[in-house]
Amino acid sequence: MKTSFNLRFILAGLMGFTILFNNSCKKEEKEEPKLRIGDYYAGGIIFYIDDSGKHGLVSAPTDQSTGISWFNGSNVTTNATGTDYGTGAANTDKIIAAQGPGIYAANICKDLVLNGYTDWYLPSKSEAFEMYFKLNVLNKIGNFADELYWSSTEASIGNAYSQYGNDGYPPNGGYYKNMSLRVRAVRAF
Repeated sequence: MKTSFNLRFILAGLMGFTILFNNSCKKEEKEEPKLRIGDYYAGGIIFYIDDSGKHGLVSAPTDQSTGISWFNGSNVTTNATGTDYGTGAANTDKIIAAQGPGIYAANICKDLVLNGYTDWYLPSKSEAFEMYFKLNVLNKIGNFADELYWSSTEASIGNAYSQYGNDGYPPNGGYYKNMSLRVRAVRAF
């Protein structure tokens, strides 16, 4: 930030004088860089930017698992049914609350520490679709496999939504929670 001052003194008269003081302080705002889909930012690769242009979602640059189940073996309803942007983190928390400790999709995302960030989560159905479509289908970045990836959105007591890594089709909710699918964590910025 640069601050400039323009000071001007005018002195008049011999015995008495008048001082006119003009202080013009101008702060030059540094323009923030424009964020774009595909940029590396906030620990990952940007795949969604909101209308403000300052907030959005990033994907981890690599998979967190090449094959893991959605659940921890307990076939119960988790109420992780959020589908929209911004619901993946809450879904992840609901899954972990219902399933407890262990090695499964939501928990490995929640436990992830990557590029200095600890707030990763399993993406919701809409977040997963956006991530794979924007990064892999449109831009061919992110090193996604031609395989299925879990979302955090539960479809039923026995099924959850998954997204195929190489297409633009919406997620399918017909995959059993005990199936071994890939996982890619996301975080908000």
